[in-house]
Amino acid sequence: MLQPLAQKRVLLVTLAICFLIITGLMFYSSQEREKEIWAEKVFNIALYPFQKALYYITAFTTDTWETLNQLAALKRENYQFRQQLSELTTKLSQLEQLKAENERLRDILQFRASSSLELIPTEVVARNPSNKSATIVIGKGKNHGFTRNMPVITEQGIAGRLLNVEPFSSEVILLTDPRGGNSMSGVIERTRELVYIYGGGRKGLCLVKSSDLSVKLQTGDRILTAESSLYFPKNILIGYIVEVQESEDGYEQQAYLKPAANFSRMEYVYVVKEK
Repeated sequence: MLQPLAQKRVLLVTLAICFLIITGLMFYSSQEREKEIWAEKVFNIALYPFQKALYYITAFTTDTWETLNQLAALKRENYQFRQQLSELTTKLSQLEQLKAENERLRDILQFRASSSLELIPTEVVARNPSNKSATIVIGKGKNHGFTRNMPVITEQGIAGRLLNVEPFSSEVILLTDPRGGNSMSGVIERTRELVYIYGGGRKGLCLVKSSDLSVKLQTGDRILTAESSLYFPKNILIGYIVEVQESEDGYEQQAYLKPAANFSRMEYVYVVKEK
């Protein structure tokens, strides 16, 4: 039996001879002649499966490489498109905010121009989160001629009045604040009868009491500021009656009023400089 070293030598010699034979056949077959010799035919037949396999392997490798390059290019494009989409989304959001701000400012100018009152528009800069009071802070104060108890209104109706006035800001006590003294007079639009409105009826509502036993409130009644109001101009909407309660004897009434102004969404308010 041949030793491992001898076997390696035999294998190398065999491979060298095969290589020389194949090379010679390839060289010979590349020459121009009329007929192929039998050895060349045998060689071509034997080589065909390997040529075909090599062709498919080469084509598969080429297609795979092109596909990988296309996928990498698509991934880069997808990343770029995502970045562009993110930037466009941000710009669209900014444009929508600017549009909304522009519409609010346009409404402010239109409301101010259509009102017969001297109005100073100002922005709400803070809100009081306490459950025991209902106030907001606006971004103007004594530097704009504001003084305590000046009325504060919105496009929808009465908001409240100035409570504490600083040089560059003011605190507004809203209609719904439950503290004592936060009250005002109003009239029922339907009958022009006098009623009194107090803060702190229920959360987000005001308590309404009749000025006389003959005054009858109804659900849905609109309540306006009265001419006798101490601080507020007359005939400005205060809110709507949402519930009426009667005493056991049926003579007295009290009701709950929902303010017309939406306190949770106020961004701008108007301070009335003169009653």
